[in-house]
Amino acid sequence: MFENNFDNQFVKVKVVGVNTKENNSGGLTALNCMLEQNLPGVNYLAVDRHDVKNLYACKAIHKFRLLTREDENFLTENLRGADLIFVVADEVWENIKVVALTAHCAKKIGVPVIFIAGGNFEDAEDEIIFDALIKLPNKNFEFDAGKVIKNFIEAVTLPGQPKIDVKAVAELVKDSGAILGYSERDGKNAVVKAAKAALEHAETTADDFKAASKILFNITAAKGNLSLEEAQKLSSLFKRHAPKAEISFGFSIDDWLVDKVKFLIVAA
Repeated sequence: MFENNFDNQFVKVKVVGVNTKENNSGGLTALNCMLEQNLPGVNYLAVDRHDVKNLYACKAIHKFRLLTREDENFLTENLRGADLIFVVADEVWENIKVVALTAHCAKKIGVPVIFIAGGNFEDAEDEIIFDALIKLPNKNFEFDAGKVIKNFIEAVTLPGQPKIDVKAVAELVKDSGAILGYSERDGKNAVVKAAKAALEHAETTADDFKAASKILFNITAAKGNLSLEEAQKLSSLFKRHAPKAEISFGFSIDDWLVDKVKFLIVAA
């Protein structure tokens, strides 16, 4: 079980949106959506290889074109200092080279690289280096990508007990090919519904979820919707789906959610 960690409040996340089309794709529009939310401790970087107009249309301050080795080195230097790096790209096969180069630059930093991919991702795992993967549908990709990153930040920064430690998350996903599942639900039995939906998402993404050796899940909800008893029951549920897994969990309190619940699963 994870303890509270004051350092979690100051976790630094860098999000790299990668454009994969001649016109702006989900990677850059996802950055624009996230910038409107003003998430704490997050830096945004926009990457493209096409027309610079795509970069101009993105509201991120830091913008990069990966045309030369010098460009790659410059991006790598600007990624340093992060505790976690998200690479966000929709329709990866439209320009897999720029996505692979971006992920390669991120991997050099030595912190976990979580890849959020939209659309068809078949066989792209062989081309792109990352530590954890979450697949999202094309529809509403830019909004859903923002939700996932926001919830990940909430999981490690909002108050709660037990609390997820960002260092433990890093250790779990690092070099392990981890799989992430995410869901939001509200109303009656929202915690259970969100948990089952996030589990289904993770199982759909993973090749063999049953083989997971570790599962970490986090519940973000209003204080009255969090209970150790329910979390322990959910641990038993996940144990049935991955019998060999060591289960850990954390809570994040956000009273603004009222009866809404956000659920995040990390399995490795």
